[in-house]
Amino acid sequence: MRRWYGIRRLYEAAFRERVLLLLLIVIAAYYVTWSVVQWVTLTPAALRFDFVNYFSGAQAAAHGTDIYADFKQSWGTQAWVVAYIYPPFFAEVLAPLTPLGLVGAARIWLLAVHGAFLGSLALLLRLHPELSRAGRRLFLLAAFGFMPVYLNLKFQQVATVWLLLVTAALWAALRRRSGLAGAFIATAASLKVSPVFLIPLFARLGRWRVAVFGSAALIAVTVVTVLAAPGSWQFFTLVLPRIGLGTANWDNGSIDGLVSRVVQLAPNVFGGATETVAKVVIGAAAVTVIGVTLWCARPRGSDLSQAWTLRLGVAALITSLLIVSSVTWQHHLVTLLLPMATGAAWISVRRPGARYAWWLFGAYAMCWLDRRAFPLPADLQLHSAPQAALMLAGTSVKLFGMLLLWSLLLRMLRTEQAQASVRRLDPSSAGAAQSAA
Repeated sequence: MRRWYGIRRLYEAAFRERVLLLLLIVIAAYYVTWSVVQWVTLTPAALRFDFVNYFSGAQAAAHGTDIYADFKQSWGTQAWVVAYIYPPFFAEVLAPLTPLGLVGAARIWLLAVHGAFLGSLALLLRLHPELSRAGRRLFLLAAFGFMPVYLNLKFQQVATVWLLLVTAALWAALRRRSGLAGAFIATAASLKVSPVFLIPLFARLGRWRVAVFGSAALIAVTVVTVLAAPGSWQFFTLVLPRIGLGTANWDNGSIDGLVSRVVQLAPNVFGGATETVAKVVIGAAAVTVIGVTLWCARPRGSDLSQAWTLRLGVAALITSLLIVSSVTWQHHLVTLLLPMATGAAWISVRRPGARYAWWLFGAYAMCWLDRRAFPLPADLQLHSAPQAALMLAGTSVKLFGMLLLWSLLLRMLRTEQAQASVRRLDPSSAGAAQSAA
């Protein structure tokens, strides 16, 4: 087959680059067309999923009323779809848009979401100069073709903003701008709580200035925003404990979602202790996954190795937070573009073998897939044991993809640290290793 004309040309680097460029132009044109149509045809009905809840929280912040009033009136899984559930900072940021009305505010916010996504891509390419021209085109092709990106845009979600802030924090930390890195971490954690785990990660890596600046900035932002919005302290006493229970929704791709679905199918598998066992399993999984990530991300070797440890550690932590979050919808997976870019750059430099590239591609494909790709009941009702087994498998594909990516990043961390130890024991190999990088 390698002698066939079409196949033979693919072995030519210049021809492959032209093919990638053509594909990138096509997918970028689709992204622009899709985005323009969405922005022009935006209606209140299209905003009923998430942004209407953001807008209600922003209105409450603008008028000095209770941001979480709707949330307190709901319970269970309804709280995820009918109320504002984010920290008060996000509502106060959106408050100036409320005079524009629901659709007007949504259009402005949608532009910000697009800007955050495109800004993240530009910053990710700057963070990973090891990617060749073909590698950059391939990454952009994968990014513009990533299903979670379009779901994030459809629901006007905050994930691209979170991605931009975390990427900016990593960029600042690599350039030893500790105060700026801490500010970005504090802002990200004020929009969505989980980035707060970046603070112990930087402490673990010995970047104490980033950890201290981040902690101080987060405390300052939290105090100011809570004082500015009456009753917003309820986010910590009421909202966080309740949403931390997770949901058995079929679209919840975290370990919490999988365990919740198992308990829903077999509520008496452990008798009266079933719910307690489930909570212990979920808590143990969170402690284990985050704990292993922090443990593996330890500095070792030269500045070059420590820079890779920092990049791989942040990438692994982002992935682990999605794995153990109480709720991980598919549009949250847009943040995996940072771990995937880091993994691709490491493979380009270290050239560990083709299996690593296939490993990364498998994780990407699983995170791209949705449960709707499987023949699951349209009415979300299970009528047999095979259907239940298929549901558990089909709704856990994203989780398998995240676990695959997480394990790959941890393997890269171990390999990097092992090579750093060898270079430390044999200083004569350090110069050669840096030249190869």
